[in-house]
Amino acid sequence: MQIDRSYRQSIRRTVGTDGLRLRRAHMVRGMIGLAVVVILTAMLPSPAGAQPLEHIGNFCWSLNPFVDTLLLEVTSVNTVFALDGRWRATGGNAAGGANGIYQLLGSGTATPSITQGNTIDVGFQAVHNTAFFGGNHGCNLYASINTLSLNGTWALQCPGPTMFTAQGNLISANPCPGNF
Repeated sequence: MQIDRSYRQSIRRTVGTDGLRLRRAHMVRGMIGLAVVVILTAMLPSPAGAQPLEHIGNFCWSLNPFVDTLLLEVTSVNTVFALDGRWRATGGNAAGGANGIYQLLGSGTATPSITQGNTIDVGFQAVHNTAFFGGNHGCNLYASINTLSLNGTWALQCPGPTMFTAQGNLISANPCPGNF
C-alpha cells in the first residue's frame, strides 16, 4: 500500500506548531540519549586493549669511566621493555662535567638486538635543569647490554647549541645498592 505524498504533507500541516516543538523535543532527547550511549561505550574497557605491563625489576649500572649511576625500572610486554629511571652524579669525574652534581630523569625502550647475539639495545631520553652537559637540557643515551653479564657499552649525545658527547662502559651493579 502506497501513501500519497500529498497525504503526508497534509498531516504535517494539521499538526501545527505545537507538534513541531514536540518533534524537536523528541529529537533532542534522542540525540542526548545517543551521546550518553557513545560516551559510556567509550569508557568500557576493551577486551582487545593494551596488554598489562609485566614488572621485571630495578636494574643499576655505573657509567664508567665516570662517577655517574643509572637506575632503571624495567617493565615488559613480550620482547619490548619499557624503561623509566634516573641518572645521577654526585661530584668528581662526572660525565656531564667536572664536579657535576645533577640528576636526570627519563624513559626509554630496550629490545633484543637484531644485529648482535645475546645483546639488548637500549635507547634512553633524559632531561635535567642544570648547566652541565654543555648547557643542553635533553640527552640521549644509547647502550648495548650483554644479556649474560648485564655489562655493556654506552654512548651519550646531548644535542643543542654546544654539542655534548661522551661514551664508556656500563658496569652492572645489581642488586641496586642503596646509594643509587
